[in-house]
Amino acid sequence: MSTTHEQLATHPFSTGFAPAMVDRIAGFTGERTYAKGALVAHEGTDADLFHLVLAGRAGIEIVAPGVRPMVISTVHGGEVIGWSWFVEPHRWHFAVVALDDLHTLAADAAELRAACDDDHALGYRPARRLTQVVASRVEATRHQVPALY
Repeated sequence: MSTTHEQLATHPFSTGFAPAMVDRIAGFTGERTYAKGALVAHEGTDADLFHLVLAGRAGIEIVAPGVRPMVISTVHGGEVIGWSWFVEPHRWHFAVVALDDLHTLAADAAELRAACDDDHALGYRPARRLTQVVASRVEATRHQVPALY
């Protein structure tokens, strides 16, 4: 079993996925590293990757003209970066910056969407877990809004 396969199989996001699902996803997933301060995603650009964070932290930022970017949520090892790949029009809704040296497993978003479309059992698991991610990010944002005023 490859390191990518093992990391995918044991990441909290994919825990409980059937071995065949992990095998399929591992085929279009690879390791990525980002140096502290690097942009992982740019708001408004194609959401072409889905990241499972292995180590380090990433900041999800709100970017507005004339204002410094504001981190509204921090993502740690065992969590994920990105739900925009799953929701049309598949463009990043936020910017993401590496707060530390960041190590991820990055799945090709188009391949993952195709796999989800081809195998609805496979698609159900990410959809259910991404719903939890979106809910937690909305909650984190709700707590940050008073800080703006």
